[in-house]
Amino acid sequence: MLTFDAKECISTIWDKINKAGLLTGGSGSVHSLLADQNGCRIFEEYAYPYSKDKMHRMFSITKSFTSLAIGFLIEEGKLKLDDRIVTFFPEYKPEGGFHPYLENMTIKDMLCMQTCHTSTTYQFHGNLNWVESFFVTPPSHRSGKVFKYDTSSAHTLAALVKKLSGMGVLEYLRTRIPAEYLFSKDAYIIKDPFGDEIGGSGLMCYSEDLLKVGRFVMNEVLKGADSKEDKNLAFCLGKRDGEISTFSDYIKEAVSFKTPNEQTGQVTDERQGYGYQFWRLRGGFCMYGMGGQYVLFYPQYDLVIVTTADLQNIKGGTQPLLDIIHDTLLYYAYSFGNYEKDIYNALIVKPEFEEINNTYKIHDNRSGFETISLEYKHEKDQNFAEAGHDSAKGLLSIRQKTEAGSLDYIIPFDLEKESEGKLPLIDPKTMNSLSETTSEVPFVSKAKWISKDTLYIELGLVGEEVGSIHITMNISDTNLTVQMKKVVEARFEDFAGFLEGETNN
Repeated sequence: MLTFDAKECISTIWDKINKAGLLTGGSGSVHSLLADQNGCRIFEEYAYPYSKDKMHRMFSITKSFTSLAIGFLIEEGKLKLDDRIVTFFPEYKPEGGFHPYLENMTIKDMLCMQTCHTSTTYQFHGNLNWVESFFVTPPSHRSGKVFKYDTSSAHTLAALVKKLSGMGVLEYLRTRIPAEYLFSKDAYIIKDPFGDEIGGSGLMCYSEDLLKVGRFVMNEVLKGADSKEDKNLAFCLGKRDGEISTFSDYIKEAVSFKTPNEQTGQVTDERQGYGYQFWRLRGGFCMYGMGGQYVLFYPQYDLVIVTTADLQNIKGGTQPLLDIIHDTLLYYAYSFGNYEKDIYNALIVKPEFEEINNTYKIHDNRSGFETISLEYKHEKDQNFAEAGHDSAKGLLSIRQKTEAGSLDYIIPFDLEKESEGKLPLIDPKTMNSLSETTSEVPFVSKAKWISKDTLYIELGLVGEEVGSIHITMNISDTNLTVQMKKVVEARFEDFAGFLEGETNN
């Protein structure tokens, strides 16, 4: 492993957190910072109102603990990644059967946050059992296609742990994690109104508990590693060629890049990819809980960092904290910047398509979108032939049915540079006539493949309508799954949510 003066580095991080005004107590403050390198605790500090012996709500770090339990169930042979979740919960099967989008959902889809739901399902159902809500909420799109953060997925996985082990998540983990890494007997997971553990956000424990479990995870990740594996970025891409049979196999996959989330991330470190209920971040991976609860892993330095905080009320959320940690590591840690660049280069996607010319009929949707046509061609650009550059250009056409007739949105894109275009904008006062459309909104488009079959196009709106529209498409010759997000005030309301389509092939 690479080495550097990590103790001084972490001490500097604590000083910078203080100078940034993040140790003020109450809202907008960091509560603890701990670090372990090579199995030795090198730093531990707390800030009011917390101390070593006060428990903390860890929020979505719970998801990573649930993922650990899933890994042990796989090792025991009680579960496989390609098992379908509905087979374990037949009691929730409706009279007409499960919807195909739900019926085809696998454990892997759930771990990767690629479910068929638009968001956390139990938020929609009032007094309905939270686990049941996952199976009765109408799905919006096919599973396993695009990233959409869904806490009800982790909640349902925690219920699955209880079904298969006969124990809650923490109780089960206490039987599997070696004693020297075991979290305290005081730790627990808050239960929902129906008595099930809130497997997506209910973990209560001490900061030290996170450091111990973090060390256990790091040791499993590093098991069998050598300098060659480090150079090959095994911790980023995953290296399992066969069936996962051991917990070490599972955890190496869990912390590697599985799902692109660039299209949905609000800040830099929420755009680095997602594993099996673990996040990727610049130069490493992490357990991530709302408000600044982190277990940060940098395997190239055998370094684990824990933070707890309440940063929900500050601008930029937790990114200022992560920036302090990242920039300080960049200063102290030998070759950290090069490692980041290596990860970025390793994740550059080669699409499976050389050419696309498909028109998809869109299923019924609230926005009235009827068809989506996609033209794309990947070829050698003669203007850059000497430099070996490829050109990849395309045209996205979206047809929408309105009260006044069909409206077409034409979006050119280029993978090498930005493209320009205009989106029609109808004044609601003149909806009865497309010829009276009052304006067109200029945009600049940027496009990239974020997986071998998923194209992401970002439209930056120019002029009076400052904002952006984000379109993610999971593409095959027969089907299309579209995820849309708009970040613009009071305009283009239809460009939000999911669409499903299919060709006549």
